[in-house]
Amino acid sequence: MSTSMFELTYPLSLWFLLVIPLLFLAMRGSLAELSRPQRAVCLALRAFLLLLLIFALAEVRILRPSNDLAVLFAIDQSASLSPQASQQARDFTNTSLAAQHSGDMTGVVGFAQKPVLLQPPVQHARIAQSWPEPPLEERKQSDLGAAMEFASAFFPAEKAKRLVVLTDGADTDGQAAQAAQRLAAAGIEVFTVPLRNPFTPEVLVEKVEVPRRLKNGEPFDLSASIQSNLETTVKVKVYQNQFLLEEISLALKKGNNLFKKANLKADGKFISYEVEIVPEPGADTLSENNRAQATAALRGEPRVLIVDADESRSRPLAEALRKEKITVETRGPLGAPKTLEDLQPFDLFMLSDLSALTLGRECMELYRRWVQDFGGGFVMLGGDNSFGVGGYFRTPIEQMLPVRMEHDDRQDLPSVALLVVLDRSGSMTAVVQGQTKIALANQGAVFALNVLQPKDYFGVLAVDVRSHVVAPLQQHPAKAPVEQKILSVTAGGGGIYIYTSLAEAFQLLRDAPARIKHLILFSDAADAEEKNAGEMSDGSKGNGTSFDLAAAMLAAKITTSVVALGLESDKDTAFLRQLAERGNGRFYLTSDATTLPQIFSTETMKVAQSSLVEEPFQAVPSGKSAIIAGIDWAQSPLLLGYNTTKPKPGSQILLATERGEPLLATWRYGLGQTAAFTSDAKSRWAADWLNWPGFNKFWPQLVRGLMRKSDQASFGVTANELAGKLTVSVDALKPDGAFRNALPLEINAGPQDGATQRLIARQESPGQYSATFDLPSEGTTLFHLTSPDLPDGGYDFAHTQSYPREFLTSETNESLLSQMAQLAPGKFNPQPAEIFSAPKNPAVSRYDLSSAFLIGALLLFPLDIWLRRRTWG
Repeated sequence: MSTSMFELTYPLSLWFLLVIPLLFLAMRGSLAELSRPQRAVCLALRAFLLLLLIFALAEVRILRPSNDLAVLFAIDQSASLSPQASQQARDFTNTSLAAQHSGDMTGVVGFAQKPVLLQPPVQHARIAQSWPEPPLEERKQSDLGAAMEFASAFFPAEKAKRLVVLTDGADTDGQAAQAAQRLAAAGIEVFTVPLRNPFTPEVLVEKVEVPRRLKNGEPFDLSASIQSNLETTVKVKVYQNQFLLEEISLALKKGNNLFKKANLKADGKFISYEVEIVPEPGADTLSENNRAQATAALRGEPRVLIVDADESRSRPLAEALRKEKITVETRGPLGAPKTLEDLQPFDLFMLSDLSALTLGRECMELYRRWVQDFGGGFVMLGGDNSFGVGGYFRTPIEQMLPVRMEHDDRQDLPSVALLVVLDRSGSMTAVVQGQTKIALANQGAVFALNVLQPKDYFGVLAVDVRSHVVAPLQQHPAKAPVEQKILSVTAGGGGIYIYTSLAEAFQLLRDAPARIKHLILFSDAADAEEKNAGEMSDGSKGNGTSFDLAAAMLAAKITTSVVALGLESDKDTAFLRQLAERGNGRFYLTSDATTLPQIFSTETMKVAQSSLVEEPFQAVPSGKSAIIAGIDWAQSPLLLGYNTTKPKPGSQILLATERGEPLLATWRYGLGQTAAFTSDAKSRWAADWLNWPGFNKFWPQLVRGLMRKSDQASFGVTANELAGKLTVSVDALKPDGAFRNALPLEINAGPQDGATQRLIARQESPGQYSATFDLPSEGTTLFHLTSPDLPDGGYDFAHTQSYPREFLTSETNESLLSQMAQLAPGKFNPQPAEIFSAPKNPAVSRYDLSSAFLIGALLLFPLDIWLRRRTWG
């Protein structure tokens, strides 16, 4: 052990030592009558006192080596550990504490995906009865490196530092070795204690492999690696796009087993394969790793998806496209894509006459993101349930279309008086996706206000047991102040009094100077009270029912629609539906409060008759584009109707109505293109077009003009996965084989349930680029590579993480743990008694002597005075 040493905190204070010679000069010139011995003693004492004060100012510290330890236990809490292994960790920690020394400090850190401090470092530590466990989703990952870095921040100063990591070594992030090196540089020893799960039978699908890029119809082989720690038999199921292709029985040996499915063929744009194993009873422990997936991108004919409210009526459009070698898939409302994987096989998506209420906002946001980030093409066609009248006002669909759902103030439309009655009862305080139900209903009323024209009359009542006027029924040239009032409505108590609501609405609408008079009643389907007059003691008096009032309002040319929030099984649903029938209106039932804004805007547009024009007209070319070239538009048959819209700035109007309103508008949105065709392509409005030769030419040209472009020859792409990250490497070549340098190469990565990652690839060498992406713990990530300098639109591929790496093996990774202990340096697989053994590099303890010097000076000062005043003989 090294000897003690000293250090000075403020070494410049030693300059005061120069005062001591001055002290000798001062004493020689002193007038005090001191004998020679007395003068010598006083001078020496005063010099010593001054020396003590100077050392106190310099803060002299003595440095002594110390074997006192600060030990932090980092304990794995991830899902790969069995209860027995977790108990091993507790037992080891508890046993180790018996060897603590009086000056040692001990703390505990737990970790899975994220680290957390379970017990701060203290002396004479004892293990807590229990530790909180991480959430289930966090337990699916183990970030050893992050846990080590986190623990290093809690070591106290002036103690030797030792980190004891208790884990099975399943490091899903792959940074443990690098973290051990950083801790070693900080003087922290790392001991690693392997935790071992007891033997349990385990079979798993490690990975599935198919070629990343395929041509349509090209034969290929699928292979799967199946691991087993025992000899057993399993059923192997192979799925293509979730459809079962084959099921066979397979005998497994211990170790790795290779399964192959030969001569597969696929078509489309993207195709996914899944291999699932079904073990024999008792031959497996974890089910999470019994299936794995792989995804391939294909090249071939353009693929188009058409979703129509009535699938059978989309056949003429589908046949026109198929004649031009475009692959078409038609679906009804239930087939609308709900995942990015479902959309990626297609180059263009056509949505025809399908209400936004059927899709939901989440699906609409998915379509918008697919166009913006993955270059897909999108076309909306008109109809009774499309554009504004279909509820697309202020939705993600409207956001990406080249037209808005508002309309100009057309004088030929009749004026409207619309009254909205909002249920502000106590049930409206419930929170849905961060907003209360009443807040979402308020937004719906604002949507209704913004759909109406300035000449229309609009009002809002908020009702619980009484009616409260939020916005008077009148014209509102300035809408902003009215919006603020509506958005400020809050929920009250009790239930909505229906009869009181209708009576107040009848009185207001009866005298309104408008040709169309309509009431929208919003109510909780489980809390509609006062259905009849006199039913509630604090409600309306007299006789009569809500049905009588609705009939009387209808006789006065006032219609009533009802929006009910709840389920079909709720106690008031049947009553509210019948109320809408008596009022000759529409009934909307939804259990999702987030759809309320779309319901209100849909209903308002239907009432105002402002979004549909049903009159014959001829398509008028108003722009130049290959989409409409080569067609004799002067000979085109009449269309019988369309949805009114307004073009957005920057859009291109290729076809217009005879009124000058958009019939076909296009624009670029992000990496893709979208179009709005405001009439239809079926037998309602386009009946005469179906037999017109231009029909079979126009639609294929539109599809080819807007669809996602080819990605065949520009890029050579490889992808390497390591520790939860995927490095995408790109070789960019010109047709003559020369390198493409200085490309602004953008790569978008889109997991199913997360935000798009967007990176600009960095150039590593001539024609070579790379970018590294974080991968989700499971699921498919779709990649789209593109550059504005390339003519062919980019490159698509996918990468699938079948399940969290935590479930990839049940074996302890002793090689990693041994490496960590060597890098730190520390010890691999120590005994509990060794945890508090003497450190290889003792800490340095600092003892401050300033206080001792000050006390010494204070004690000597009275002696100095006494010696100088005493008469020496």
